[in-house]
Amino acid sequence: MKTIKGFIGIAISLLLGSCAAEKEQITPVPFNEVTLTDGFWKNRMETEINVTVPFSVEQSETAVKRFRQAAAYMAGDTTQLPEPHRFISSDLYKVMEGVAYSLMLHPNDILEQFMDSTIQLIGAAQEDDGYLYISHSCGNPNVEEMGEKPYSYVLHSHELYNVGHLYEAAVAYFQATGKKNFLDIAQKSARHVNRVFFEGGDPKYNNGKPVMQAPGHEEIELALCKLYRVTGDTLYLHMAKRFLDIRGVTFHTEGEGVMADTYAQQHAPVKDQTQAVGHAVRAAYLYTAMAQVDALTGKNDYTKALNSIWNDLVTTRMHITGGLGAVAGMEGFGAQYELPNLTAYNETCAAVGNVFFNHSMFLESGEGKFLDIAELSLFNNALAGINLNGDRFFYVNPLEANGILRFNHGHGGRSKWFGCACCPPNISRLILQVPGYMYSYSKENIYLTLYGGSITKIPMKGTNVELIQESNYPFDGNVKLTVKPDKDVKFGLKLRVPTWANKNEFAPGGLYPYKKVKEENIILKINGKEQTYHIEKGFVSVNRTWKSGDEVILTLPMPVRMVECVPQVKENIGRTAIVRGPLVYCAEQIDNNGPVQRLYLNGSDEQAATVHYVPDGILKGIPQIHLDNQITLVPYYAWCNRGDNSSMLVWLRNEKPSKDEMAYEMAYVQNIKEIKVSSGISKEHEICD
Repeated sequence: MKTIKGFIGIAISLLLGSCAAEKEQITPVPFNEVTLTDGFWKNRMETEINVTVPFSVEQSETAVKRFRQAAAYMAGDTTQLPEPHRFISSDLYKVMEGVAYSLMLHPNDILEQFMDSTIQLIGAAQEDDGYLYISHSCGNPNVEEMGEKPYSYVLHSHELYNVGHLYEAAVAYFQATGKKNFLDIAQKSARHVNRVFFEGGDPKYNNGKPVMQAPGHEEIELALCKLYRVTGDTLYLHMAKRFLDIRGVTFHTEGEGVMADTYAQQHAPVKDQTQAVGHAVRAAYLYTAMAQVDALTGKNDYTKALNSIWNDLVTTRMHITGGLGAVAGMEGFGAQYELPNLTAYNETCAAVGNVFFNHSMFLESGEGKFLDIAELSLFNNALAGINLNGDRFFYVNPLEANGILRFNHGHGGRSKWFGCACCPPNISRLILQVPGYMYSYSKENIYLTLYGGSITKIPMKGTNVELIQESNYPFDGNVKLTVKPDKDVKFGLKLRVPTWANKNEFAPGGLYPYKKVKEENIILKINGKEQTYHIEKGFVSVNRTWKSGDEVILTLPMPVRMVECVPQVKENIGRTAIVRGPLVYCAEQIDNNGPVQRLYLNGSDEQAATVHYVPDGILKGIPQIHLDNQITLVPYYAWCNRGDNSSMLVWLRNEKPSKDEMAYEMAYVQNIKEIKVSSGISKEHEICD
């Protein structure tokens, strides 16, 4: 299996050479150059490779069949046309991206054969000019969803969204194997898109005039950044920036809901946007691309807008689990402080996008607060989207379930797969990339950005520095790092100190303060000697000449903490959430002898809470919290792993509810049940995906 070091070298040189000289350039260590040794992420990775990836390949057969039929059609066999579908190809591409990542970590001849045979079908379905969209190529589009002709309904056709995911998968497979078969298809498509959207001249598309319209569903922009990094072809970076710069400029919609300008962030030029609006997944992908293009070009064209949007998110529109897009139907952002619990949407894909966005913001700025939000979303909302066995999923992630309400796949139990299956392969590909979020470096510094048992080597000032990390994070906050440079070398070692450990709030932004103000005793030791330290931009920095065998120990205390919410969020007035470290906890019916809506804290003290590791069963090794009033809680990411139709609650009442309050709640629930129950894939999913 060919390694990716050479290809990453291209990426690093591009990153370092394309930006302003005075700005620190931060490069992440690629995930396949980080070896997981033990602990939380190693266990999750093994489940991904052994269960989720092959399971996802099985589930993608319908999408593969469409390409098989399309390839036959392109060869002249018109006996069986593939069923029209706007976005099922993108689900397959995400599955293939996950397969590519798994091949980097664990070679598998069967999976590699699946990739090559599917890539051959995709290539056969691609038109000679590079166009790739089965329904239009086979002449049987659903006109209402796809338009009469190619690119005639870019707002909702998903033509560019699909190929964006193809580009990401193609880059991953090239990095995994060195094979260019998929990458050639991707570059052929990208050059075609550039001609049609920005150059014109082909009468087959838009009468030969440049389309000059940004897609309704963002994705291609960040995918073009990946193509640029791996090929070095500046065309793709220029395309990404052009798609960003024409959004909200060359095209506007008129209408409401999915036809509103705000729905696809087309209400204003992106550099002038100030708040998070519209469909949450689209928004997160857009913001990720803006941060990446700024970093790759060395410009700050979008920095002001991104900082304003980020502040709006973390201070008014993000659930404590890191979830984005609280409102169902439009799968998007509501008004400021509109953060419901029972009906919260929080699509898994939006949480994945929140990780992408904030990690990109860190790489562009060096600010640890962005990693705090990425970590929050990763450990809570994103991971809740997949069960512990790796083969059942959530599309939506509410903060309350009552055991009877089945609201768009979320409350009544996990699903095997979805008609719109964007979420399962999205969380799968994210987990497979997690080692790539652990370490970053610049010319002068090495950053520890996500803790977990692992080993890596990082180039630093003409030598290589091996790092051996031992940690049971996120279950405890003890981090031991052994530094082993090939020769003595001076550099700064930056260890992240999360907001939850350093400030009197659970997450940056002030939305979720701790109920009790107290100082935590963070300890830093080097070679056994305790050090004084200064926290800057969310990091403890140790600058010294490092010798092989130097040992660093960082201790982040992880007591049980109680969190309240600002009063502007009306649903959480008089309620408290329980957290420990970066993990949000919830009460689940199976542990509390009945519906959890009846529970209340009644003065329970966080200092009296105890932590117990589950000895066996599906939750084996996971810490539960036991409050002094006999309430038991589990990490939010682990809920709904012991049977369906169980009630669950994140925000616990402070006081016993009155009979009138309980009667009102049950009436509200019954009303929602009658209105919102869906036995299949919701119409909103079919529209928005």
